[in-house]
Amino acid sequence: MNSTQQDVHDVFGELYQSLTDAYWVASTITDKDRLRGAADAVFDIVTALNQADIKSRTQEYAILKGQVDVVTKKLTALQNDIDSIIHNVSVAANVVQAIGKALDFGGKFFI
Repeated sequence: MNSTQQDVHDVFGELYQSLTDAYWVASTITDKDRLRGAADAVFDIVTALNQADIKSRTQEYAILKGQVDVVTKKLTALQNDIDSIIHNVSVAANVVQAIGKALDFGGKFFI
């Protein structure tokens, strides 16, 4: 099943909120900066997905797909490191789950 633009928008919106929540419980400035950077990149994707039918606008879609490709690599690395960054198990689990869901839905939409 392919993801719709609205599905991807909603999932990335949830990821943005999870990263923002994680920011507040991160213990070091470096970790907070990393989480804020990821959240800002995800917010840019959410903003682009607010445009009606992004896939029909070839140039904008190609730019967004490039952004998603870059963010995907950063999110995968963050997902692998989250346990050492966030010591609140519930928040860490929410971030890992939200990243996984965003990567899954994004992978189906940005093909």
